[in-house]
Parts: sequence; structure tokens; C-alpha cells
Amino acid sequence: MTDTRNSRMKTRWMITNGLAGLKERLDQKLPSVTAGIGGAFTPALLFVIILVIGIFARVWQFGEVPPGLNQDEASIGVEAYDLYHFGVDRNGFSYPVEFLSWGNGMDALEGYVLIPFMTLGLNPVTVRLPILISGILTLLLVFFVAKRSFGLTVGLLSMFLLAISPWHILMSRWGINENILPFVFMLGFACLILTTPKNQWFIGAMIFFGLTLYAYGAMYVAMPVFLILAIPLMVYAKRVSTKTLISGLLLFAIVITPILICIVINIFGWNTIEIGKITIPHLLGTARFLSVSATSSSNPIKSMIYNASIMFKLLLINQSDGLIFNSVGQFGYLYPFSFPLAVLGVGLLFPYRKTKLIPEKMLVLAWLLAALCIGLFLNAQFNRIQLVFIPIILCTAAFLDWLGRQHRVLLALMVCIYLVSFFSFNKNYHGIEYYKDATHNFYPGLIPALQYASQQGEHPICVTNLVTDPYIYVLLAEPENPSSYLNTIEYTNPNEGFREVRTLSRYIFGLDSCREDPKMIYVLYYEKIPDTLKNYLKKDFTDFHVYIPPSDQISTKP
Repeated sequence: MTDTRNSRMKTRWMITNGLAGLKERLDQKLPSVTAGIGGAFTPALLFVIILVIGIFARVWQFGEVPPGLNQDEASIGVEAYDLYHFGVDRNGFSYPVEFLSWGNGMDALEGYVLIPFMTLGLNPVTVRLPILISGILTLLLVFFVAKRSFGLTVGLLSMFLLAISPWHILMSRWGINENILPFVFMLGFACLILTTPKNQWFIGAMIFFGLTLYAYGAMYVAMPVFLILAIPLMVYAKRVSTKTLISGLLLFAIVITPILICIVINIFGWNTIEIGKITIPHLLGTARFLSVSATSSSNPIKSMIYNASIMFKLLLINQSDGLIFNSVGQFGYLYPFSFPLAVLGVGLLFPYRKTKLIPEKMLVLAWLLAALCIGLFLNAQFNRIQLVFIPIILCTAAFLDWLGRQHRVLLALMVCIYLVSFFSFNKNYHGIEYYKDATHNFYPGLIPALQYASQQGEHPICVTNLVTDPYIYVLLAEPENPSSYLNTIEYTNPNEGFREVRTLSRYIFGLDSCREDPKMIYVLYYEKIPDTLKNYLKKDFTDFHVYIPPSDQISTKP
């Protein structure tokens, strides 16, 4: 007992001294903050407070808000599970550079990032965990980038704004493939601003920038624009040596070569290529990166002008795309009053006077311009143009810093307004109304309903088709080797971009497609229940209902 007590006392002493040492090191690295944000708080304490706020906003009720899983999240989870256990994706391709997914493709990077988490099992929490972790780490990256580009005060303000940003909080809590993009791009950008002629950080930047093309197809447009703007700037500012520049660009070319081949294959309709265990697939129908782009319309210029108008209305006026997984109420991506502040902050990026921070500021401007180009080619939604929000946050923080240097009280007032808005957002986001609305996009109850039905013996199961792509939830609820279910799957439209599944193993989708069978188990949603099911045993899972034949027909488990 004495040894245990001594061990506990020693542990407390180590933790206390460790925290004290951490605070001392932070205080040394973060000197006094500009008046207006510092006050009685040291920079280290402000940093910790902001980080705690940001983490709490992302982990509180994680896995429950939003409830359930979106079909694209479920798809990525199944891809990662199959790759981890069987070495192929759910369509049987060995380590593809682009998932065939529903038929017309899905960006693969998030699926590969998710693979190590499959050791913890396949469920809503593990599917979303990589995005949560990357969201939290992005807070640290934003602080670093803003501090290097603008100074300490802007670093803290940028971290604060990202920590309370409704867009980034929502983004960090669900696992769609493109939500990994801001983190990967930030890694590249952080390496870029660390680059000097005497180090190799430029090479790291090029590797991460190359990976962004596997994170989201919109980077096929944004990344060339960014590099065309950024590389001449780095050369002009003498921030990279010729040798490192050539090495970095060569590695960038190597990293992106597989996805470039994939693009060419699908533009010209060539066959799938296998290089060792790597697959470069030919997608079905028109590849998604082509079908959603303005270049696929009959009048691309007109489509780009229309897309630009939609994007600027979204950023300036609406500040909501109406999608429950991207925005909540009228809180926008950074609260509606922020956009004018960001516009004023953009003016601080231009080199109106000589300063050693000009290259970094101009890189932020290049980032902003490249991100806006995405909105020319795609119809704007938060998840499609999300690369633009962090430079908007940086510009907003830069203006708030300028405001604080002019009028300290105004900065304090703005921080209070942001905090009140943040608390109001959280009240709505974690409220019952949002939960009810989210159930129609994330289908809580469907996975446990399918798992319960699958445990009732080896009987045919009829599954509702009133949800989007119900078969993907079957593959998540009852995982199996693709080599088994690919022999049983039947599509209603096998050669189209968005394939709909009619049957999969013992599962039949759509009440109208289910033949009368006294042993059939039913998993239904809002269907009108046939009279033949009224004497069945019923078990409810949120909005989903499992109907099991009476015990005299099959034996049920409790």
C-alpha cells in the first residue's frame, strides 16, 4: 500500500513539474502579446485555453452528433476495412489510386488514412476518428502558419477563430473523404513557409501538395493555380535553392503521376491498369471529377460565371449551403458578420510597405486565389470549397489584430461577440432540432437494425430502399470478403455512374422487390407496413423497424 501511495505521489510530482516546465517553455516561445488580447493572460495560457475550447467543441458528444453515418462515410469505412483485411477495395480492386465506389469514383486518400484505425473495428466512431484528429491538429497548424506569416497575436486570433468556426467544428465531426483536405494542404503550406535555401522543407511541401490530389478532385484545378503563383514568389524571394526546387518538383511529379494516369484513362476511356498491387481504375459512366465540373457543360464559360455567382452569394450573403452536415441555422462558416472583416483583412496581405513577412502574406493570398478557383469549376457547397475558409480566417484575424492596435476595446468587444455566437451555435448544434433534422441524412438506427436482423438466423432480409444506397450499410453492418459478395451482388443499372443494388447475398432492397416468403425478415423505414407483417415481432431502432416472423415460423434470438 505504501509503495502504491509513493508511486502515486511520484506520478503527481512528475505531472505537476512537467506541466510547469511546459508552461515555462511556452512562455519563452510565446512572448508578451500585443495589448488588446493579452491583458491578464500570458500567451501560453491563451494558447492552452483556445486549444481546450477547440478540442472540447470537437469531442463533446463525438459519434452522437451528428448521429449515425452518412452513406459516403459508410462507403469510406467499408473501403478501408476491406483493404485492411483483404487487400482489395469493396469492388475488388487491389490498392486503387481512386476508389470505384458507387461507380463514378471517390477520392482515396481518406480511405488509406483510415486503414490503421480498422484495428479498432468498423463503426461510426472509428470511421470519423481520423478526421477528428486531423481537425484538432489543424488548430496547431493554423497557429503556426499565422504566427510565421503575421505575428504572434494573429497566430492566437487565427487559432481562436478556427477553434470556434462552425464550418470547421462540423467538418471535424464527420468522415467524408474531402474533409481530410484542409489538414493535408496545411501540412504542405507549413513546410513551404519554413523553406529557406539552407534546408529541405520545400521537398516536404511538394510531397504533401501532391497528396492533396488524392484527397479531393477539386485540387486538380486549385493546386496548379497555387503552384504557378507560389513557386515564382519563392524563387523571387530567394527562399529556395535551385537544387531543392528541382528535387521538390520532381518528387511532386512522381507523387501525382498515378492520379494523372487515372485522369487520362477516364478521359479517353482506356482500360484499367494494374502495376504490381496498385490499380489505376477505369470508372463507370462519366468520372465524377468530370461530371460535376463546369468543363463538362455545353457552355463552360457560362457555367463558370454562374458557379462564381453561387460561390460569392454563399460566402457573402447566404453563408449556408442548406446542407445539414455543412452548416447549422444562420451561423455560417464563421458567423455572418465575419466576411466584411475578412475582406478588409485581405488588403493587409498586399505589400504596401516593406516587411520581412511579405513572402508569407503573398503565399496566403495565392492560397486564397487558388481556393476561389474551385468555385468557378464546381457548384459551391461548403465541403467543395472548404479550402477557402482558412485563408478567410487568417485575413479576419489579421484585421482584428489591426483593429486591436488601433482600439483595444473594440478587439475585446469583437472577441466577446464571437464567444457569444459560439455558445449560441453549440446550443443549436447539440439541440434536439438539429438531431431530428440530421437523422434524415445520417440514418441513426439503420446499422444496429441491420446487425440485429442479421443475428436472427440465416434467413433472407428485405431492406428499405427509402435511404440512399442502403447496401453500403449492409456491408458495414455485416462485413465480408469482397470475393464472396461480388459474386452475389445484382445491380439495377450495372454500367452507370451511380449504381443501385437490387440484391446482395441474402439481402433484397426495396419492399416492392421482396417476394412473399414466410421466413423473410424486414428492415423498414417509413414504408406503409403490409397487413401480412402486422403479426410479426417488431423491434424499433430510432426510425427503423425490424420485423421478424412469428416464433412458430423461425426461432428468434432475444
